[in-house]
Amino acid sequence: MRVIDTQAHWYPPALLNAYVESSGFPGCRHKGDTYELEVLPGHWITLPLHFVQLELQLERMAQTGVDVVISSSASFGDVDAFALGRAKEVAYAVNEERATASRRYPGFVGLATIPWQDARAAVEVLDDGVGRLGLRGVLLHSNIDGKPVDSPYLRPVYERIAELDVPIFLHPAKSVFEHHLRDYGLEVMLGYMFDTSIAALRLVLSGIIQDLPLAIVHPHCGATLPYLAGRIDGSYAKPYALGRKLPEPPSTLIASFYSDSMCQSAETLGFAKKFYGVEHLLYGSDYPYFDPAESLEFVRANLDENEAEAVLWRNAARLGLDPQAEKSQSAAE
Repeated sequence: MRVIDTQAHWYPPALLNAYVESSGFPGCRHKGDTYELEVLPGHWITLPLHFVQLELQLERMAQTGVDVVISSSASFGDVDAFALGRAKEVAYAVNEERATASRRYPGFVGLATIPWQDARAAVEVLDDGVGRLGLRGVLLHSNIDGKPVDSPYLRPVYERIAELDVPIFLHPAKSVFEHHLRDYGLEVMLGYMFDTSIAALRLVLSGIIQDLPLAIVHPHCGATLPYLAGRIDGSYAKPYALGRKLPEPPSTLIASFYSDSMCQSAETLGFAKKFYGVEHLLYGSDYPYFDPAESLEFVRANLDENEAEAVLWRNAARLGLDPQAEKSQSAAE
């Protein structure tokens, strides 16, 4: 059975070097063959080599039995806080590195980084990344340097993504609550989950999902939304909320998203399977933050054989994320 990991994170040198040059948060600086990252103000950690050296990542994935890696940058991997000219420059460079990796390694599939802070620039970089470079999806962080993902100026970007027919992968960014969550690891444990949930629900309540044929992956078993869907349905039309009825309840639209299997609880995975349907679940390891061997064992232990095949491979292939499937189809034609 093939395995496609739809949530894996690599930090290309072009991205990390841009963070080194930036004076913003999180800070980043060189340390030997790797980098140090300021995860909290004044608190620095050294990134292990497998965060930055792609060969080490792919070697680990091959040992684990992963055939295809859908690669993006994680919570500090956006360019949305850079000045626009610099953001475009870095996005182009990062996308080139991902495209080069895709040509070099048959099991590597890159997602496009785009400068979401400006619609025209975002579309320009998107067209280059998906069109010229062949990247197979788009990375969207849960806020645009603090601004909502449904900001009206972004509608042309979503329209172009729909035209290109590639999936959007939502991922946590530094949350809008970060300055309140700097102790106890609250930013990672809860802040990230609420930030992606707010972003996903904004895409629903703004009408973007109703208006456009978009495939959106909201990771981590949908974070908080499957558990709060009943409350959302019961509250969204109140005068103090959206204030009007939608053609379909928000829970139906939320369930039209894809999610991934990244969790550590059989109950959570079971709830996500029931909410989204097994046909909308993907396998994601969140490597290198978590061990892919453990997450693969977890999925296989909690899904039957047919469900596991859908989650580990078939659903991602249906989204156009399996290069081998396309080669086989071309050969047959």
